[in-house]
Amino acid sequence: MSADDYLAMHKANSSHFSLDISGIPDGLLNVIGFNSQNDNLCDDYQFEINIVSSAQIEPEMVLNKAMSLNLAWSMSNRKISGLVSGYTARGQDSNGYHYILMLNSYFWRLKKYRSNRVFTNQSASQIINAVFNNAQYPMAKLSLSIADFNIDMIVQYDETDYEFITRFMRKYGFVYGYIENDLEPEVLHICDSSETLAGKSEQVSLGYKAPTGNVRNSESIFAFSRQAVLTTNDFVYDDYNYESVQNLHSETNNLAQQIGFGTSNHWGENYKDTDQGEELALIRQQSHDCARDIIIIDTDCRAIRPGMTINVTDHTDYDGKYLVIKVHHLANQGQGVEYGMAVKGLTYKNQVTLLPASITYKAPLLKNKRVFATFNATIAQGVDDKGEYQVNLPFNQNGLGEPSKQTRLLQPYGGAGHGMHFPYEAGTEVLVCGENGDLDRPVILGALYNANAPSPVNANNAHENKLVTRSGNTLLMDDKQGEEKISLGTLDDNNALILDATHNQHSATLQSVEGEMFISAKNAIQLVSQKDVNITAKGDLNTLAENSINVQTTEGDISFTSASDLHANAQSNIRLQALDGSTEIQAVDAIKLQAGQDVSLYVEQGNLEMQAPEGDINIQANANLTIKGNGNGAIEISQSGASIVLDAGGNLTIDANNISLSAGNIVIKGNAISNN
Repeated sequence: MSADDYLAMHKANSSHFSLDISGIPDGLLNVIGFNSQNDNLCDDYQFEINIVSSAQIEPEMVLNKAMSLNLAWSMSNRKISGLVSGYTARGQDSNGYHYILMLNSYFWRLKKYRSNRVFTNQSASQIINAVFNNAQYPMAKLSLSIADFNIDMIVQYDETDYEFITRFMRKYGFVYGYIENDLEPEVLHICDSSETLAGKSEQVSLGYKAPTGNVRNSESIFAFSRQAVLTTNDFVYDDYNYESVQNLHSETNNLAQQIGFGTSNHWGENYKDTDQGEELALIRQQSHDCARDIIIIDTDCRAIRPGMTINVTDHTDYDGKYLVIKVHHLANQGQGVEYGMAVKGLTYKNQVTLLPASITYKAPLLKNKRVFATFNATIAQGVDDKGEYQVNLPFNQNGLGEPSKQTRLLQPYGGAGHGMHFPYEAGTEVLVCGENGDLDRPVILGALYNANAPSPVNANNAHENKLVTRSGNTLLMDDKQGEEKISLGTLDDNNALILDATHNQHSATLQSVEGEMFISAKNAIQLVSQKDVNITAKGDLNTLAENSINVQTTEGDISFTSASDLHANAQSNIRLQALDGSTEIQAVDAIKLQAGQDVSLYVEQGNLEMQAPEGDINIQANANLTIKGNGNGAIEISQSGASIVLDAGGNLTIDANNISLSAGNIVIKGNAISNN
């Protein structure tokens, strides 16, 4: 008999549970029973379903196919839908082929994608949608009801999409679960609060009926349990944000009626300010408060799913409204399948974990992802106005936004108003780690060399300690034996300072090969040498001072030598003075003294001599020419035995071999003429 023939003959109305699988004919499969795992709020549910089939089923016929588990219910049938994630063939008996199929929510698909990526400056909804879409989640089955906010940077590294998005959504307090009924397919609703999620589900009322041994004629609660745990009482959050100077301290206290014990301190939860820190601390507090005191009920109601509310009646202690946070399902209709008749008796029951609806539910937070490792990265763009960079992390596969948030560069020296920074350019390979192991807070540790950017020091120049900038500016400290030196220079040492200690012949050189050199000081500039100081210029040597220029030696001479003329110009006076010795002015050719007004030659104590051993002495004046002597000395003009003497007594003596007087008129006056 073929599968289609079997389907045509089979009557399904005797079954409480049935199964629909995409591509499998209706009625081919009969459900024997099922049980569930992780049918919780904020989780991926899984159902293990035992079935019998009249025809063989191969794994490829069912795996990753859409599947719905149908539960008959008095009000309206219920569905639990998802996809087939597992297949086990258990053999054949007289009833047919037995299999176990695993039904998971579509959320399960995120467990099969392991990703490494970076999200920067993205909203929470953008991150959630990107992660679900990457895992080929059917986006029509996803609904977000959240107050959106931006995340500066969050990194998914070496974790499944499920682990990452679960960690992310629970940290920020999102509550999520599937809602499904006959009129609406399963949709994963992600909400800000459990109250919002519960408002999207229908409410079920269940009364309590104590066990009597009689058959119940309606669904009810037949057992209550109460579970209380002593857990952490309050939480303290502390963090550091280098962009803010405020103290990022937040703390919360137990808000539940049930007592707690102890304090849990958390450092580095990555929040910007105390307001956000208080929000995150409160979420963690609520995740503990909602687990302090819970109610567990046993029922046979097939409509109960996590996220909905139940109105409990007929119990003196527990009447009220509760939120369903967990359901464990157990069903068996094997007797009906085996004997081919309508199933009687209790075929389904569940155990439901309840939380009073007045208490806010938050799922347990997952541990922060800490990665204490370093990563190669490249600079995405140059330094910004804060001295920070964006980096391309190598594992970023398909993130959203910029390559990274603005990232600090570790420096060996820094502080308020001081420090050092050698800027990186785009493409530079760097080493990056996460601050306190948090990759959401990257820090650049330094640059790395590679084939495209070789080290300026290698085995060929291992004696050099070298710093080279992008434009070729170089600081070199050379430790080569016998050739020790320090040099600081621009490209090709066109401008350089060289401190050379080669063979202990110490020298310091400041040079500008192709340009000018300027030395400037607000106060004095001192040039001191224990030996010579040589100043050489191929062009002019100009010395300018607003006040005086003093050239002085303490022991030796001062020499001025010129290849052509030697000029001394002054707007006022020029003075040449020898304090102890003589002042000599010599010239191979003529010496000319010229003044716009007077020329004075003054000898304080000694003699004034004018000699021309081989030439003439000419004294010329356009006005008077006066030769005057004061004191006891005489004025004498002599040549080859002849002389003219004017003595201190006022006498004029002319002595010569011959005296010639020639004039148009000669007048001689005197009181007497003697010795003639």
